[in-house]
Amino acid sequence: MNSATVIFSNMGDADTLVLMNIWEGLPNVKVVEINSHNGPARKKVDTALLAEKDTLIICGHGFPSGLMSPQSHGDSLLVSERNVKFIRAERVIGIWCHASSFAKSVGLRGFFSSMFISNKNEAMMNNCYNSNSDTITSEEVLFAKRLNKLIVSDIPMRDWKWNLVDQANMNIDVTRFNYNGLTYLE
Repeated sequence: MNSATVIFSNMGDADTLVLMNIWEGLPNVKVVEINSHNGPARKKVDTALLAEKDTLIICGHGFPSGLMSPQSHGDSLLVSERNVKFIRAERVIGIWCHASSFAKSVGLRGFFSSMFISNKNEAMMNNCYNSNSDTITSEEVLFAKRLNKLIVSDIPMRDWKWNLVDQANMNIDVTRFNYNGLTYLE
């Protein structure tokens, strides 16, 4: 990995804060953190998308239409159909609810999550009743740390899902749900 840019939609909740483990300690990483206080994000995000040629990590909360913005003013989406054309990175990693649906709809290649359970309410909405909040958070941290190791490894992205599944405790309902939804798009 030569360089990496992270577009981090920080909602200030535990669900998104644990995502910092994805890029912790990565060499040559530039984090574009968007939170509710740091002004209009559109130009910052668009500039970062255009500039990164190697690895782009996009994460936070989102929808099939894109990555949600934590800001009440301006665009409701940080990355969407509007600016996906700015992406130049060779490797794209999208971790938000329905990132793979978004990527498929706009023809984006890379490694993506599907619906990704990060709290008890999402677990219940997806028929995962056996995990408590602590388990959900600790499993999300484990996922982020495992993904971090894959980002710096020489393992091809097409093999990441199975590498992650092999490391996971698939007896945990939310883990099974989250890992089964991981997708590599060529």
